[in-house]
Amino acid sequence: MAAGACKNIEDLGGYISKLGTSEFDLQRAKNSKNLSEAESMKIVMAEEQLRQSRAAIRQVFEATHRMDLWNEIQAKTAEARKNRQAFLKEEEAKKKKFRTQVRQVALIALVCVFLVPAVVGGLLAWLTNR
Repeated sequence: MAAGACKNIEDLGGYISKLGTSEFDLQRAKNSKNLSEAESMKIVMAEEQLRQSRAAIRQVFEATHRMDLWNEIQAKTAEARKNRQAFLKEEEAKKKKFRTQVRQVALIALVCVFLVPAVVGGLLAWLTNR
């Protein structure tokens, strides 16, 4: 039984990582502001499926008397979720900064293309009419 249980726990590793990723993606979908009724229902069903999957996995760890490993997995999953969220926020900040810089460069280019020639032309016209 112990060898079979260890194999089950090892097999659960990939599934647990996918479950953590799914939870994160589900949370992002829930935070979306423009959900249709159908999407909301899908989210509710996915939440229930995730809850049941998590409970089933926990039962495997309880049955094998490895709750210490379960608790460690929970801590690592929470840490990974925080890190992923921080990474996504950082990426969004980089995109926002890039867009701001593009706008600034475009404004400078517009000033150089239109305003500078207009000022030079006006100055030349004023100097030639004096």
